[in-house]
Amino acid sequence: MTKPLISVKDLTVRFKTDEGLVTAVEKVSFDIAPGEVLGLVGESGSGKSVTAKALMLLNPDNAVYDPEGSITLNVDDKSIDVLSLGPKDRKIIRGGAVSMIFQEPMASFA
Repeated sequence: MTKPLISVKDLTVRFKTDEGLVTAVEKVSFDIAPGEVLGLVGESGSGKSVTAKALMLLNPDNAVYDPEGSITLNVDDKSIDVLSLGPKDRKIIRGGAVSMIFQEPMASFA
């Protein structure tokens, strides 16, 4: 069986605010296999962008990732624990192993 390219397990993302921690995403899990496409669909504010940005650690500095969750990237026969990457190592995966096209809803079909 082929390993998934990306495996997300029990991802929980919270944001530090003046009022305390606010949960944006709670215990999200999915795998993306080679050649597979995943679409995130949900209401405004449901955590789609936070989940997608977590794959490349692009959420703001006040984001807190629950240590029980994991994001594993499998490339070149290596398993990379994305949530443990430091700032320099993050640059290695961005744009090479993982990339994203952000869409403005009003212009996405233009």
